[in-house]
Amino acid sequence: MRRWTGVRWTVAMLAAVALLAGCASPDPAAVESRGDAETAADGFVYGYAPVALARTRANMTCLLPVNQLYNQSQMAGPESRTVVAPNVDTLYSIAWLDLRSGPVRLTHPDLGERYFGFQFLDIYSNVVANVGTRETGTAAGTHLIVPPGWSGDPGGARVIESPTWDVWMIGRTLVTSESDLQAAQAAQRQYTMQVVGPAPASVPPTLPPPDCGNNPAPQTPAASGAAFYDELAAILAADPPPPQDEPLLERIAELGVTPGATPSAGDPEDVTALAAGVAIGMRRVEEAIATGADGPPGSWSTLENAGRYGTDYLQRAVVARIGLGANVPEESTYHVTRTAADGQELQGVDGCRLHFAADALPPVDPRGFWSITLYGPDMFLVPNALGRYAIGDRTPGLVWGADGSLDVQVSASPPVGGTANWLPAPDGEFVLMLRSYLPTDPSWNPPAARPESQEAPR
Repeated sequence: MRRWTGVRWTVAMLAAVALLAGCASPDPAAVESRGDAETAADGFVYGYAPVALARTRANMTCLLPVNQLYNQSQMAGPESRTVVAPNVDTLYSIAWLDLRSGPVRLTHPDLGERYFGFQFLDIYSNVVANVGTRETGTAAGTHLIVPPGWSGDPGGARVIESPTWDVWMIGRTLVTSESDLQAAQAAQRQYTMQVVGPAPASVPPTLPPPDCGNNPAPQTPAASGAAFYDELAAILAADPPPPQDEPLLERIAELGVTPGATPSAGDPEDVTALAAGVAIGMRRVEEAIATGADGPPGSWSTLENAGRYGTDYLQRAVVARIGLGANVPEESTYHVTRTAADGQELQGVDGCRLHFAADALPPVDPRGFWSITLYGPDMFLVPNALGRYAIGDRTPGLVWGADGSLDVQVSASPPVGGTANWLPAPDGEFVLMLRSYLPTDPSWNPPAARPESQEAPR
């Protein structure tokens, strides 16, 4: 199994420094400029996740006011392009909380045997808490989300203290089958959310208001160049970061990246370094995704430390890039692969097969579930004629082997033997993500995807 934990990367500027060996001494200003660009790159990697989150918030709050609960009444599809890698297992319930108005109360009914969960993320994409089947049980509950430093009477509610003033809540309600959709929707309609105040006496400034219709895309932060750091500076002012981030923040402050500042309008030399840092930082993130994980061909990478990043800002950026909003591993694990067992990129025109032995199916708690979802290279769902975007333990009509094994066929063309176990793919490249909700064995690995020309071991 490949893990994005001790990721490696190669920065092109290091090669430039090596070329200077044995030559005339480099210009001191040029050396300083390279150092500034590297510092700016560190700032870009640091800011990638919070900027992606703030952009997502801006896009969503153009349609959904803050501190209001929105229930998605239909499953995600190819048109769902606000957040990368949406699942097609649950109905989403979304809210963006601004705790400057005071605590927010969330209630839910008794969900019985239905899996559900409410995940809370701070603006830096750390998971603050989970409410639901695993963490708090399925009985009816009342939860109070409070701002930093809050003190007061929770009135019997379970208190969730956020380290930042802006919070993203992602609710997930399992749909067990097509016929179960209405019952899941009915459960959603019983969720309530409201601000209960009072507002704190002292609060930081709010995040900048969205520019509806012109908000920058969360998936392309590098396109903004040096202005990326203006967005980061606004976040630092609105949601003061934890003390553990101070060493890095002190370094980028020398380039004008301070709370509430406009670094892109600063000293021209600093702006040049910031622009260079965006390019270097983006390359670090992409190389960490493409080459920073070890393992044989066909291995699946896993977001092992999703939701708890500490000062591993590169890991945080990687997750924001390919799975923004990923939960902590005890709630859900995410295995991702882009290559087959022969080392080639997964291509729909070639086709591949996943063979799960009877004793090697994804291990999950009976209250949980698992699924394999197909995405395009951009990590969004791809349209197909069958309208099937995932296969999992609730997929109706699956054909199982006599020994209890399961074969999933992934290809652009329908399999000759029938479509029961078929996951449609585009002709070109695609990505597979296997989710396990309430996993029971963190060491488990999915089988390698084998080209159709190869016989899977049985």
